[in-house]
Amino acid sequence: MTTGTRASDGHTAAGDARPENRPTVSLLTCGALSKEVLEVVERRGWDIDIHGVSALHHLDPPKIARDVDRKLADLTQRYERVVIVYGDCGTGGALDSVIAKYPAARPAGVHCYQWFLQEDPQDIVDNRTGTYFLTDWLIRNWDLAVMKGLGLDRYPQLKDVYFGNLTDVLYLRQSAEPNAELEAKAREIASYMGLAIEVKDTGVTPLEALLVPLVEEDADVHA
Repeated sequence: MTTGTRASDGHTAAGDARPENRPTVSLLTCGALSKEVLEVVERRGWDIDIHGVSALHHLDPPKIARDVDRKLADLTQRYERVVIVYGDCGTGGALDSVIAKYPAARPAGVHCYQWFLQEDPQDIVDNRTGTYFLTDWLIRNWDLAVMKGLGLDRYPQLKDVYFGNLTDVLYLRQSAEPNAELEAKAREIASYMGLAIEVKDTGVTPLEALLVPLVEEDADVHA
């Protein structure tokens, strides 16, 4: 199995040199899912390369479509097919417009939260409008991605602007074994928001179920 080299910011990258027997399929994943994607790849025994895009682009969604476009222009010259491990992630359809230009596909869904929650998108809208979703990555990177990324470290008064209309927190725990430190941090985050928290164990099985048809069966799903 070839998975490239994991970088400290959550990226994965493969080298430029490509022997003739290298994989024909590549995964291009959001950095927030790189750990879970690697776990799925290892579980399935896929001979596949993994490349990444910075998870911090969620703070500026147009960057997601821009960087995926740039990477696909390169990767599709080196692989027969690329699977994009992203939801729409706030791009307003721009990501799917990019993907449609290439021999590439992504799992159906608006956000990765939907994948792990395994609920109908409309049900999420109807029943979880005020829910703040946490994942393992977001908890690990809370201070960088949220406190610093949204300016809360400099302007703490913005907390009510960002979180004032929320009703609860749902931690979608992807770790195979509960991590006491992550759960403690999740509860700390909920306490900071002044909200109740629920912990739902999802593992990576929902993600695996979405990736199998795209990697092994060449399904064509964009949204």
